[in-house]
Amino acid sequence: MPSAYENDADDYDPYRHDAPRLGINTSTAQSSTRVEQDDDELYEASPQRERMAQPPPPPPSERVVPPPPPQERAAPPPPPREQALPNRTAPRQSIEVQRTGGSTRRSVELSRMSMDTGFVANEVDLAESTAWWTKPNTVPPVFQGRKDVLYEFEESTSSKRGGKTLITKDLYILFQDYSQTVITAQYDQNEPRDAKLEQRHEQPPARLRQDQLEDAHDQFGRKLHEAVVNKKDNIVGDGTPQGLVHELLKPLTNALLPVGTRAYGALVYANIGNASTQQNDEIRPGDIITLRNAKFQGKHGPMHAKYSMDVGKPDHVGIVSEWDGTKKKVRAWEQGRESKKTKLESFKLDDLRSGEVKIWRVMPRGWVGWQGQN
Repeated sequence: MPSAYENDADDYDPYRHDAPRLGINTSTAQSSTRVEQDDDELYEASPQRERMAQPPPPPPSERVVPPPPPQERAAPPPPPREQALPNRTAPRQSIEVQRTGGSTRRSVELSRMSMDTGFVANEVDLAESTAWWTKPNTVPPVFQGRKDVLYEFEESTSSKRGGKTLITKDLYILFQDYSQTVITAQYDQNEPRDAKLEQRHEQPPARLRQDQLEDAHDQFGRKLHEAVVNKKDNIVGDGTPQGLVHELLKPLTNALLPVGTRAYGALVYANIGNASTQQNDEIRPGDIITLRNAKFQGKHGPMHAKYSMDVGKPDHVGIVSEWDGTKKKVRAWEQGRESKKTKLESFKLDDLRSGEVKIWRVMPRGWVGWQGQN
């Protein structure tokens, strides 16, 4: 059966006082008469009733057009072009630039950074006042006494008109990263102190492909290994670790000699305390191993006895005899550490705790652009 709410819903009008009121009990109608009268009085005084009783609107000609609602109001015009805000994506100008204005003076720090080429070879003081080029086999003072470079001279003579003889002396200085500085001194034979000096700098050679490394091993590594095996149990050269390598390289006239005590050719393997390792080719007999402040700790032998060994304080060098890639162990010929005679020693690279181990491939002189020797 439909409820009273459903029957009377269409008949109810809150603005009609004769409409039936929903939910009011007839038994209480009389008791609520006063309340209804009070409600009517309130209703009569309400703003809604006052708006309904307002006089009719004036004619169209006298009407005042109300302002548009806020959401329909026109947007304010953009500021003039000269007052427009700068583009936020534009780069912000440095205060320092504003301070210097149109000055072309460069920062001292910037100049230093631009000089940093990323390799050792760089501008040096040629010390023109010393006239070092007038003395045979003499380098500029900045290089005198240094043992971490390898240098060579080339000298040529040419005749000019008027009977002048012009001498050109080129000095090639190779650093341990295989970058080099070339210094040229050109002067009249009769006025040697009045020379024109120039210097240029070349970066290290590009990284070699594996086939190029293998070719270098075939050219020098095999011969070097055969030579050291024939010298076992003997004192080679001056009996020092470096003397072993230098002496055995002498017959290989086209081989590039070591640069100081830490660079012996193209890098094949590098291990820095087992925190950083790099390998460019398989380690082969005849390669050169260098150890610097290397400390090894581990176990060896059938009883797994603990051992500790310090090698290369400051530097040690040997010639590789064998490489076990599974055990990461290299055997090398050495001398001058425990004995002046050549002997075999094993180094387990996984046991390296600190210091560095590097392995090098002997390279031809042409690798750095130097001419071969006969």
